Amino acid sequence: MCGLAGWLGHTRVSDDVVAAVAAGMRHRGPDGMGVKRFENAGLIHTRLAVIDLSEHGAQPLANEDGTIWVAFNGELYNHHELRNDLRRRGHRFRGSADTEVLPHLYEEYGAEMFERLRGMFAIAIFDAQTDTLVLARDRFGIKPLFYAPGPHDVAFGSEIPTLKLFPGIDLTPDRQAISDYLSVMYVPAPLTLFRGIASLEPGCSLVVRRDRSGVTLSQHEFHRWSYAIDEDLTLDAAAEQADALISQAVRRQLESDVPIGAMLSGGIDSSLLAAAAQEGLDGNLLSYNVRIADAELDETAAATAVAEHLGLEHTTVALTEQPADWDAVSGFLGDLGQPIADPAVFAVAAVSRAMREHVTVALSGDGGDELFGGYRMYWKLGAISRLVRLPTAALTAAGAGLRPLAAAGVVGGTMPSQLQELRGADDTTIIQSLYATINGADHVALARDADSVESPRRLFERIWERTGPRVSRLDRLSSHATEVGIRLQQASWLLFKSDMGSMRESLELRVPLLDEDLADFALSLPHRLRVERRAGKRVLREVASRHLPPAIVSRPKQGFAVPLEHWVDDGFRRAVGEVVLDAGSPLPEYVEPATYQPWLTAYSESRQVEGMPSRALSHRVLMLVALDACLRN
Repeated sequence: MCGLAGWLGHTRVSDDVVAAVAAGMRHRGPDGMGVKRFENAGLIHTRLAVIDLSEHGAQPLANEDGTIWVAFNGELYNHHELRNDLRRRGHRFRGSADTEVLPHLYEEYGAEMFERLRGMFAIAIFDAQTDTLVLARDRFGIKPLFYAPGPHDVAFGSEIPTLKLFPGIDLTPDRQAISDYLSVMYVPAPLTLFRGIASLEPGCSLVVRRDRSGVTLSQHEFHRWSYAIDEDLTLDAAAEQADALISQAVRRQLESDVPIGAMLSGGIDSSLLAAAAQEGLDGNLLSYNVRIADAELDETAAATAVAEHLGLEHTTVALTEQPADWDAVSGFLGDLGQPIADPAVFAVAAVSRAMREHVTVALSGDGGDELFGGYRMYWKLGAISRLVRLPTAALTAAGAGLRPLAAAGVVGGTMPSQLQELRGADDTTIIQSLYATINGADHVALARDADSVESPRRLFERIWERTGPRVSRLDRLSSHATEVGIRLQQASWLLFKSDMGSMRESLELRVPLLDEDLADFALSLPHRLRVERRAGKRVLREVASRHLPPAIVSRPKQGFAVPLEHWVDDGFRRAVGEVVLDAGSPLPEYVEPATYQPWLTAYSESRQVEGMPSRALSHRVLMLVALDACLRN
């Protein structure tokens, strides 16, 4: 796991800029720094040494004759197989780092090489013979990769703040990106907060060629997921297959020349990974959880129970950090480079900081909810798909009948109103209503450019191909929700949050549930194997019943839902009013003050907004604080 950056083009990049970019990525790679300059290009790399700690793993790294150079961030879990094949083809290697196969693969296959890779990766390859730069990002988008295209130059990097240091980049805020952000509370790729910077989308490569007049860019999609729902699949057969695939995925990802551990929450996903890792290691797995002062949120008891059951070497780390003040919170959010309204990013950083004292690599349970139906929306889909087909009078009666159940917590609190809004809705409208935080008229009232840019609806349209026989609307909606969860929410929000939070503390996170074979299998699951009544991840729960205590298998989903107020001091509320409501805030240019200022005023004065739960108000305040911080930064 590392940091990478570089450029190709006609503008000279000074030594001072190169040094500043490398210094800005030092947290991503504290074990070494390398720069390779060419006449019209350059590669910059900061190294977090994980496999082959010798100088043979230092980057940028070249082939035998020094014509192909590579900077790489991530891990290749099939590099041994690739190396053996390349050796049979006559290639020679100096060390054992996974990076070393990349320039040789490029010699053999050119820009078609990426479909052969298994793992998480952001890659930059420079072909010195043809003045060609090739960038690529893994199938899920686990590793971030941003680039700044221009007519004469292209720069790229692992993080936006360091990419902004290169000369000539258009840093005008992107109004489309901000409008999208005000709906989903993250910036969906390929857009970023800035007009002159793009996010390379998962499963894509970018080829940049330099000629006398400038540079030309061409993007290629080397992988796109598809559905093939298996209606004949039984729960037993699905659990058997998932169990084997999880074990295989974890074993692939245990290779490391530095200490490796597991984030253990006591939930199904992290516990299954810990069980598989314990079976795959010679000694005991090191596992960690963080004790939180709030008893309702603390998962120590569940994590400890799993660790004792599996025989892990477990450590509970008390989260004793002092609450952060305004400067620390806004500085942290600004350092992300673009806004996300998720207080869990603070939790990821805090857990990573604690773990980094003991290990360099950590297994994480990211991906289980998206692939196997872990969110509440999956059981809501069953009710929605049935009820939206009712006549208006019957639908009204159904909504009225659900209100007492919503009040009692039996169904979601928004379910009655959602049914009215979704009467006669198409699939995309239903999926958007489940994923977007601020929709329709509320979004138009908030985003000043909502009427002049594209609607957020386009983000939720189905893109992936569905093969096989015709399926029910419920299965169609379920697979559509899975696609949006993986393609949109996971790639642009959840994985970005995990990467930025962990790499801020120089900790490599591996995500075995985002294994290519396991994902292919998960995309074949019919809805009935995702949800049973109001419990999601039906297949994973069945697998867990074979390895974990019953109390863990039946434990409801909790997530990393530590509220904003847990991380901030008493002065934070006051600062929200003083800073974000100040005349110098950039927000009114893009966000309607008449809509958002009452939220900030109420929050700063510790008041409620009528009709808005306190958690929702806190979420919207964080959305505005993050946007303000990134625009100022």
